[in-house]
Amino acid sequence: MRRRILHGLFISLAAVTVVMAAALIWQNSPYLSWDYGDPEKAVAGTMFHAFEWLFVRAAPFILAGTLAGIFLTRKKD
Repeated sequence: MRRRILHGLFISLAAVTVVMAAALIWQNSPYLSWDYGDPEKAVAGTMFHAFEWLFVRAAPFILAGTLAGIFLTRKKD
């Protein structure tokens, strides 16, 4: 039972990672065209950029780990 739950969690995490990457690619960094003279937009743009920067660097490792987890928790006949 524990193996099945872990397997499902790994699949879910891989799917979320792929969907988030697709969403970031689709958005094409909209914060680059914002007017940073407004302090609220400056903070939001900086946070958005920081999230995007961290996600792009972490996503390959997350995806590789989840794929390894999916492989290791698969049902063995």
